[in-house]
Amino acid sequence: MARRSSSSMEVLLGLLTIEPMSGYDLGQMIRESIGHFWNESYGQIYPNLKTLAAEGSVTSKIEKRRGKPDRHIYSITKKGRERLAKWLAVPPQPEVPRNEMLLKLFFGSQVSPDIPIAYLTRMVECERAALERFRQIHAAISTNKQYPDTPYWKMAARFGVTEMEAHLRWADETLAELKKIVGKQRSRAETRKENSRASK
Repeated sequence: MARRSSSSMEVLLGLLTIEPMSGYDLGQMIRESIGHFWNESYGQIYPNLKTLAAEGSVTSKIEKRRGKPDRHIYSITKKGRERLAKWLAVPPQPEVPRNEMLLKLFFGSQVSPDIPIAYLTRMVECERAALERFRQIHAAISTNKQYPDTPYWKMAARFGVTEMEAHLRWADETLAELKKIVGKQRSRAETRKENSRASK
C-alpha cells in the first residue's frame, strides 16, 4: 500500500500547478481558495517548501523588487507532479469529526436552554456570513475560463455553499425546538406558581 501522506506538502504542489508562487502567495491562496475545507499553518509553508526543493519536487528563483525585499518564487517540477499524482491516487483518509458545540448541545439538558440558544444564534450569524462568502467564491470561479481546473474548483466551492445551507436549515430547526422547550418550562413554572398561590 502506498504511504499515507500528511497532505501538507501535496497541497503546496497542487497549488503550484496553477502558477508559480511565493510562500506568501501560497498562504493567501490557501486562505482564499481552499480555506473552507482545508487549512495549513503559515509557519509550515516555508519549511515544507524547503523540503520539497531539497527533494527536487519544486524549484525556486529569486524575484528582485525595487524598494521591497526579494521574493523566492516556487515552481513545480516533473518530479513534483509525479509525487502529486501518486498522492491523488491514494484514497483519502476518513476524518474523525470533532464539534464542541454539538457535544455541548448533546448534554444541553443540564443547563438552561437559553445557553444553547445563544450558541446557535452566534453560529447562525457566522454561517450566514460564510455562506455569502462561498457564494461569491463560486460565482467568481464560474466566470473564470482561464484554467482547465475550473470545473473541479466549482465542485469544491459548491460543497461549501451546500454545507452552509444545510447547517443553517439545521440551526433553524434546532432553534425552533429549543424555543419550544423554553415555552414548556415557562408554562410549567407558571403552573407551579399558580398552584402555590392557590394553596396559601
